[in-house]
Amino acid sequence: MPINPLASYLFARYLFASYLFRKTPVVAVLSTLSTGVLAVDNFSYQSAPAFNPVMMARAEPTQVNGQLAAMDNGQALIDTEQNRQVGEWALRQINGNAALIKDPWLQQSLEQIVWQINAVAGLNAPMGLVIINDKQINAFAVPSGLIGINVGLLDKAKSLDEIVSVVAHEIAHVSQRHYQRRNDEKTKQLLMQAGGLLAGVAASKIGDGDAAAAVMLGSQAISANAAASYSRGQEREADRIGMQIMNQAGYDVNAMPSFFATLDQQNPVKSNTLIPSFILSHPLTADRISEARARVATYKRDSQANMASNRYQSIQQQRAQLFEQIQWRARYYGYLVNKADLEQGAKTSKGAKLALINYYLDNGQPKAAQSLIQDFDEDINTLANPLAVVTFSQLAAQQGNVDVAIAKLQQLASVYPERTDVPRYLSDIYLKYRPTAESGQKVLALLQPLSKQNPRDVMVWDRLQQASQLLAKHRSGDEQLIHRINTLRYRAYGELWRNELKDAVTSLTQAKSLAKQLPSNQSLLALLNQQISQVQDANQFKPS
Repeated sequence: MPINPLASYLFARYLFASYLFRKTPVVAVLSTLSTGVLAVDNFSYQSAPAFNPVMMARAEPTQVNGQLAAMDNGQALIDTEQNRQVGEWALRQINGNAALIKDPWLQQSLEQIVWQINAVAGLNAPMGLVIINDKQINAFAVPSGLIGINVGLLDKAKSLDEIVSVVAHEIAHVSQRHYQRRNDEKTKQLLMQAGGLLAGVAASKIGDGDAAAAVMLGSQAISANAAASYSRGQEREADRIGMQIMNQAGYDVNAMPSFFATLDQQNPVKSNTLIPSFILSHPLTADRISEARARVATYKRDSQANMASNRYQSIQQQRAQLFEQIQWRARYYGYLVNKADLEQGAKTSKGAKLALINYYLDNGQPKAAQSLIQDFDEDINTLANPLAVVTFSQLAAQQGNVDVAIAKLQQLASVYPERTDVPRYLSDIYLKYRPTAESGQKVLALLQPLSKQNPRDVMVWDRLQQASQLLAKHRSGDEQLIHRINTLRYRAYGELWRNELKDAVTSLTQAKSLAKQLPSNQSLLALLNQQISQVQDANQFKPS
């Protein structure tokens, strides 16, 4: 089925086609990422970050005991490589075409939760998490470890446990290899649905501007998404395994049937919603909801004594605070609330109050922000609330107290060295408020380790590019030339992961021209040629 040219410009957030693609011949093998200029070593892939003990509430975890399909070691290696290639291809499409929320704190908070669920399921370290600015309730997980969450899920959930219930269900589909256990006819249908999924995102982008086109593309997407549905047996298995994962990770399994009820009320088939959503590819039935409720009864509930303990109450309070902050920040960056909504929410929710402060900062109203941040003085002084500390630091910088902002973020980084959002916020303050050569060096020192930890992070590459530009501005001679080359190399990595492949080749070609002006440039030229080959391989790879 040919893909509509308009639809091909956009990529769907629901990448069920990738479950099929891993079985098909691979056109190109992507080389391992590496960099090498000026203290940028070869990339290393690290395991998931350490998890906050708040995420682990139960003393006796339940073993996840789903039966996995048998596979020999050779086939497993092939599958792993193919999954990685498809996952990287999908990530490039999403970064280049989907509306994403790129807030470091929101990214860090959701990654910490999702990475834990992924680890409990016994899967490899995830490739990445994308937060899609779409108000439909949805999430996806694909075999490569690419995980996506719609802002609509964060908006409609009533607790952190409900968010986890959807993520655990999606990860259970991957852990049980449901993408491998489809018959040939279903596989053919999956191949055809890719165009419909592209059309679904196109329909959401078109909106009222072209209602007829939106209806046409949306209808195509709905029928295709329905064709890609998991079987009822697979859905039940994902519910069962997902609930085990939730329990082992210390979350309330009651949240799964509770959120099923919310999904049933949001059923797009009932409301004639055009865009495909979780329910279309994960069909809900009355039996399935009843089974989930009955399954909850088989789990041992916490004793009254345990629930009354200080530790239990502390964990629940911290989770409730985290959920409020995630939900309101997602609503703000997803344009789901306005100033009046934030002001109303701030009367009862500290998460809404922090989002309102963010609104004031974004709109150049530091005095209004200052009047609210005082409510968080204790959390800021004790570093107990990272988001409050980040917000305070951004306000301090905007008010001209840059040293105070930097010092507070450095304190936060020393207490939470595993957090990846703090170096990003520090870098932003250096680049915006202290654009000096010294600041450029500090940004490189902060972010180069993150580029090794996650070489697919566009936000990191963009900031490294800015830092190198800053250094090039304040240097001369060969040193300036090297920083100009690094600027182009970092820009090319960002372009690669945004799927701007022609632009990436252009940037690297320009870098090569500059490198030829340097003495003893053979190793540098080899690195640039390697990076060009990586981009060319990405351009050649087609999951078909």
